[in-house]
Amino acid sequence: MLRRLARGDKGKQLQEIIKQVDAFPKVEDSYVTTNSFGGIVTLICWIGIALLLHSEINDFLKPNVEYKYEVDQEKDSKLSINVDMTIAMQCNLIGADVLDIWGQDIGNTELLKEELVPFELAENQKMFLKLQGAIKGFGQAHASLEDMMGDISNKLVPRDDHGIEVPKDACRIHGSIPVDKVKGNFHILSGRSVKIAGLGHAHLQFGEVKKNFSHRIDGLTFGDRINGMMYALDGEHRIAPTSEYSFQYYVQIVPTKYITKDLNVQTYQYTVQEQIRAIDHGSGSHGTAGIVIKYEFSPIAAIVQVKEKNWVIFLTRMLGVVGGIISTSGLLNMVITESFDFLCGCFKKRTVPASTGS
Repeated sequence: MLRRLARGDKGKQLQEIIKQVDAFPKVEDSYVTTNSFGGIVTLICWIGIALLLHSEINDFLKPNVEYKYEVDQEKDSKLSINVDMTIAMQCNLIGADVLDIWGQDIGNTELLKEELVPFELAENQKMFLKLQGAIKGFGQAHASLEDMMGDISNKLVPRDDHGIEVPKDACRIHGSIPVDKVKGNFHILSGRSVKIAGLGHAHLQFGEVKKNFSHRIDGLTFGDRINGMMYALDGEHRIAPTSEYSFQYYVQIVPTKYITKDLNVQTYQYTVQEQIRAIDHGSGSHGTAGIVIKYEFSPIAAIVQVKEKNWVIFLTRMLGVVGGIISTSGLLNMVITESFDFLCGCFKKRTVPASTGS
């Protein structure tokens, strides 16, 4: 029994010591008063805390993307032009080639494959292109939507014609061509492409040919494609009103490196401008009907890095928001209450009638 009492005394002494180092003042409940104004300030305080915490959480969940730019150090390297296009003409009536800045035929166009396909899309393919265009419209701010496309973002879904026979009236040209990182152009013109020793190439056409350069670009990339990433010309669809029509695309290619926690890849993003016009020599609009993609490489490379955000900094900001609003609201409540009491006191003094002597 004595030991238990001794232990109890030591416990009380320890509690007293802890109380003495308490740095937080305590106010008895009997000294605390409440009013409607204080309740309004408290309500505003909690609403402000909720809104700011919501903003902080949203900011923390967004990826922290940093952009850097430097001179491209790999100007002498090679890459591939990856193309998947469908032109509304028979394959034996058109030819594809790649020329460099000096007009020299790069060759290797035999690596491209040709196959007859229907130009008109099935309903499920139209829906796919509509979805693809909608996702492209959201841009990089909604990259998670692009991830939904997965590895099918560069090609159409399989046709579903429900057993209906569809005429194959178009030519699909697809494949990859290795090129140097110099200015050049990829073009598709009427007539089969024929190599001429020492002179490059020519497009030979026999007889009158009804041209129709309406086309669809299912995919056009430079270098390795990153699954789920959208490119500027993916899913683009153009219709030629007449047989003599020229489609020219001016492509500015930017070497881009993406760095994330799980990914470190080199790719090539690009921007595009286009010029579409009818060929009419009588009105002075000269040229050749066809599809021409003129490309040029930027000497500046972009580095896109996604960094993880620090949990410690996030929690510190959250605590700062809560503590700051509570402290500020308490000070604001005190200032307004004291000012209100002071003004009311002055008003009462001016309105009390003076006493008269008997």
